Amino acid sequence: MSLRDAMNKAIEGFDPKNDSVNKFKGLESGKYTVVVAKVENHETPWNAEQLNFELEVVDGESAGQKEFLQIGLDELTSKGNPNPMLETNLRLVSKLAAILGVEIPDEVWDDDTLIYENLAKAFAPAVGRTMIMDLKVRPNKKNPQYPYRNYDFDEAEQPETPEVTDDEMPF
Repeated sequence: MSLRDAMNKAIEGFDPKNDSVNKFKGLESGKYTVVVAKVENHETPWNAEQLNFELEVVDGESAGQKEFLQIGLDELTSKGNPNPMLETNLRLVSKLAAILGVEIPDEVWDDDTLIYENLAKAFAPAVGRTMIMDLKVRPNKKNPQYPYRNYDFDEAEQPETPEVTDDEMPF
């Protein structure tokens, strides 16, 4: 595809005077085989910490696209109310650990100030592992540009890593 073709595709249906240039679409609802590319504790611009998973689709039409799963474990919302997503997010952490073969030591849960850092360390061995992600996207009436993204995960067959001896190395 030439640059001219790419330009014509990029501006198709785009009104440069009125539309935002940031048109991140993201993955649509469906099942995807993904690899864990990165796990880290992350501080948001609004000073909240999260456990972030960078997942990359490894096959099909969407191969190479990324999904960023952000899990917050704060007990209270920014307004001081109980977090309605806490139980769901804790179950999600538990499910991801089970699917990815990660052992989360009990002491990870002892220090609230280090929870995200400790969870990121616990999940570090999962980088490179694959799983099936079932993504359901639904509209968000309050913020239509940010649809709700619900996840579930299942085990996937892990790709085989070839054994290479020193004699087989090219240099």
